[in-house]
Amino acid sequence: MIFTLGQRIITTVDAPAAWPGAHSAPAGTGGTITGLPTTAADTYGVLLDGDPDQMPAAYWADELTAP
Repeated sequence: MIFTLGQRIITTVDAPAAWPGAHSAPAGTGGTITGLPTTAADTYGVLLDGDPDQMPAAYWADELTAP
């Protein structure tokens, strides 16, 4: 599936904390597309709902679905 900037999504995989104290999110977490892949071998930037640091996480297209 192809996603667009600003589109709402739902994750299909768990996102463990990237470092101690960082935000983690279970599969099924909502978010917003903030960055698009520049090549077929690139990921989407996703701002996850509830992420206190507001840093986009990287997701492959098959790890996301439209609500």
